Amino acid sequence: MTGGMEDPERTADPSGPTPEGDSSVPQEPSVPQEPVPVGTAELPDLSEAGEGISSLDDGGILELNRRFAAVRRSVGALEKVLLQGPRKYSRSDLARQQDIPERLTSVYWRSLGFTPVDEDTVVFTDEDAYAIGDLAAIVEEGAITERAFASISRGMGFHMGRLAMWITEALVDEAKHADGLDDAQARQQMLDSIPELLEIFESQVMYTFRRQLAAYAARAGSEVLHRDTDELFPLQRAIGFADLVQFTRLAQDLPGTELADMVGRFESLSRDIISVGGGRVVKTVGDEIMFLADTPEDGAQIAVSLAETITESPDLPPVRVGLAWGSMFSRYGDVFGPTVNLAARMESVARPGSVLVDAETGAAVAQALPGGFSLAEEERVELHGIGEVHIQEMRRDRSTPLDMGL
Repeated sequence: MTGGMEDPERTADPSGPTPEGDSSVPQEPSVPQEPVPVGTAELPDLSEAGEGISSLDDGGILELNRRFAAVRRSVGALEKVLLQGPRKYSRSDLARQQDIPERLTSVYWRSLGFTPVDEDTVVFTDEDAYAIGDLAAIVEEGAITERAFASISRGMGFHMGRLAMWITEALVDEAKHADGLDDAQARQQMLDSIPELLEIFESQVMYTFRRQLAAYAARAGSEVLHRDTDELFPLQRAIGFADLVQFTRLAQDLPGTELADMVGRFESLSRDIISVGGGRVVKTVGDEIMFLADTPEDGAQIAVSLAETITESPDLPPVRVGLAWGSMFSRYGDVFGPTVNLAARMESVARPGSVLVDAETGAAVAQALPGGFSLAEEERVELHGIGEVHIQEMRRDRSTPLDMGL
């Protein structure tokens, strides 16, 4: 993994009610069409029973039908709340009635992560029309380019999709652990509970977005004050990678639930350490986490704390960490550059429970926090795709361990 997401460095509500009679208000399509489900998995048709279903006895079929009916009711009720109205517009309808170019509607829908639809397929609600129209309008007005439009849509689709999956799976997991339900029962309970929790979730999403945007705006402001910035790699950051040792073998040996618990514990503990240490999580991919920090000493504190804490944790295997300080650039919530590649390569050759840095990073940490961390004797290693690098193992010296407040 040689790139990551720098929490946007790692998407406002410009519209209010449209005045009555305004031409931008979507009208009924000229040719009524039957709505089709898009973006959600269709429920199975039990009338076309396969061999597995046909082999059930009458009691089994009755129970299956009961569960199927309950799911249909729950999904239907939830979709009614979430979509806030029926699907009644196609891309061509939006082009005619709201002057939204079909091209932008197509880009928006695809960028959000939904299956592309042709110009005459009815999938859009009034809420869709307003959302697409608001963002498309600032493209037409020249406030942002179509390239930025696609990038912002992609970012929102990716992160909101992951958040939706995270929330639903967290509720399923809680139902299993707290109420002792099996997976099917837990998912049914999740479907039934979402409507009463929706308002809270929505307000939390907006609150978190605003706080995060404020934090990144402040950080971007600090970049304005930097002088002699490298235009190709303008961001000076500490970048680190940490991964669990022998995860592939563990993934083959452990039951699914135990593996999920281990990954969840690793991610939760790592995120806490990174946040308390003043860094930001870029992304996680199973057994690996990528983080950023604004100073060499913060990066060192996070890296060493990860190695110490996780390696000492009885329910987790040790980690190995690669840390580098240097220049990089950010796009699409990700960071790129030779420094990022270097940190990733050093992680791959680090010993279990250790932190590797290159000589330049070691010198930057020592200058920023003299005596805070000790550095082992330099070694020369050949790193794939990079070449010969002088590396050092870094340990805690006189620096104070993080106070996790636990």
